[in-house]
Order: sequence, then C-alpha cells, then structure tokens
Amino acid sequence: MNYSANTSRSKFWDVVRGLGILSIVIGHSWGPAIPYVYAYHLAIFFFVSGFLYNYKKYGTDPFGHIAAKLKSSWPKYMFYMTIFILCHNFFEDMGINPPSVYYSRSQMLMYIGNSVTFQGAEYMGGAMWFIPLWVLSCGVFGGTVWLCSHVAVFLKLRVSSRQTFLTRLTAAVSFFWGVCGMFFVFRNLQLSYQFHLALLIQPFFGIGWLLKESCPYYRQFLKWYMAIPCAAILAVWIRSRNLYIDLSLGRIGNGWEYYLLAILGIYCCMWLASIIEKSRLAGGLFSLFGRYSFDIMCLHFLFFKILDLLYGRILLGDSSEIYSAFPQAYSTVLWPLYAAAGTYLPALAGLMLDRLKLWLSKNLRESGKRDS
Repeated sequence: MNYSANTSRSKFWDVVRGLGILSIVIGHSWGPAIPYVYAYHLAIFFFVSGFLYNYKKYGTDPFGHIAAKLKSSWPKYMFYMTIFILCHNFFEDMGINPPSVYYSRSQMLMYIGNSVTFQGAEYMGGAMWFIPLWVLSCGVFGGTVWLCSHVAVFLKLRVSSRQTFLTRLTAAVSFFWGVCGMFFVFRNLQLSYQFHLALLIQPFFGIGWLLKESCPYYRQFLKWYMAIPCAAILAVWIRSRNLYIDLSLGRIGNGWEYYLLAILGIYCCMWLASIIEKSRLAGGLFSLFGRYSFDIMCLHFLFFKILDLLYGRILLGDSSEIYSAFPQAYSTVLWPLYAAAGTYLPALAGLMLDRLKLWLSKNLRESGKRDS
C-alpha cells in the first residue's frame, strides 16, 4: 500500500515514530547508547508533529489544535499516572520503586489532583514529563501558523503564492522561537510548564512542515550513501566533543549543534524507516510501536522494573537495594530484554486498551438501542 506524504495516518511516519520510541527506550536501558540516541530521540516526535500538522483543519483554529492534542493525551496521562499513584505503596513493598515514603489516602488524592494539570511526579511515570511539553509545543506551533497566516492575509498576497510565503514565514518564526528558547536555557531561566523548552524545539516543527509543503518527493532523497555519513558525523561529533545532550535538563551543547545532530539522527531514522516499511513483519512491528508510542512512553519503566524483580529478586536473590535502582538495575546484562519488553509489551497493553474501549463502546451503544 502506498502512503501519501500528506497522509495523517501513514505507515511510514508510524515507523519513524516507532524508531523514535525505540531510541528512547534504548536510551533508558543501555548506558553506552545514551549520548547518541539522546541527540535526536525526542526531536523526532516534534519533527513528525510538524510534518503532520493539518493546516486545513487547524490553520484558523489554533485552540482547536491544542484541544485535539489534549483530547488525545490527557485521558491516557491521567489513567496511567493514577494507576502509578494508587500502586505506589505496592511498588514500595515489592522493592521496585527507589526507597521512598508510603502514601496515605489523602496524599494519593492530592497527587492525583496534581496530575490533572500534568504535574504527576511518580517514579514509574518519570518518562511522562515529555507529554505536557509536547502538548504545549504543539500549541505554540499552531499559534505560530495562525499568526503567520494572518500576516499573509494582511499583505494581500496572491492565493498562488500565499501558501509558500506562509510555510517559509512559519519556519523562520519557528527558528526565532528556537533562539528565544536557547536564550532562556543558557541563562538558566526556568519557565512554568517548561515553556522555555517548548520554544527551544519549535524549529523541528517548522522544518517538518517546511519539508511537507516544499518537498513532496522528499523520500527520493532518503539514500544509504547519505544516511551512513550522517550517522558517522553524529557519532564522531558526539565522541570528539564528549557531548551529552539531555533536553529535560536543558543540556544542548552550544545550542546550534543540538539542532544539527538532531536533524542528522532524524534523517537516519527516516532512511531506516523507508527500508523497514518494505518488510511486512518489521514494518508492522515498528508501525505498532509508532501507533502506541504514547503507551510505550508511559509504561516502559514499569516493565523494566518487572524484569528487575524477576531477575534480581527471584533468580539472583539480590536485595532490594540492588534491584530497586532506577530506571533499571541490570543494564549491562538485560539491556536487550529491556529494549524488547519495554517497547513490545507496552504497545500490546495499549492495543488491548483500545480493543477494550471499542468493545465497551459497542456494548453501550447496543444497550442504549435496546433501552430505547
């Protein structure tokens, strides 16, 4: 099946996201890979969100855009975070949380209330810090497109040239936001809801949308003889500069190299996705990872710790001081299992939840019809 560059549910982009979420899981499970995958693993999701931005639907409705992102992310965020909070004491008893205090029922209620505004703070949900940042950054990009479209209308440009002007202006403004974000990061000015990071990553949205609008045949430029040098440059640059990029901590090198290395990593993932997509088995698996990347982001720490419990406590008989190390305790031995279980099992859980929702919805509709 062929997928258009403008298709909102594209197997190719699902595979790209699948590679992105696998990179995140590997970065959390295998120490030697951290400097390399951290250079691009989150940027992929901002880039893909920019590419798949639906101008026809949200170009004049930026609040509708952010509402759509909230609708797709907030319920699952609350669902998973609530489970982690309610199970906090159980995790402490099992020794798979870092040693911490036990929650009273009042504290559980308070932490669940904090999660309503994306302020959850459970160890098991540690990777979920990315979700409110993604929602906010999507809102910033939607607002940027809306603002630039009004500028294009104000200048009374011809319809034939308006879209080109809009795309380029949006990309330029996105880079301006990126410069503003770098200013905040380098001055160590921490804004609420990590708004400084939401500004910093705007160029990835702009580049993604610019690629879709300006280069519809971009896939013909995905070549192995370009991907290999990109991967080599990324690896050598990071190694020679001893770089350790971590967006959550505002560690972005000198700023510009963060964007460069991220684009190199994104290109490599796009090329690899173009190869994987052709395989029915691998393409289907990575497409599954991409479709359920949200669930993988939320649940992979939990499956890491289940493996630690089985291996450390049951097989080795280690004390909880050893296997409670977070986010994993045996990376030198178990990292391939962490990577496999941390992607496939959460994706399977997300798939089962979707099937359950469909089943419940179908039965509720049928019940309503019978009652009427």
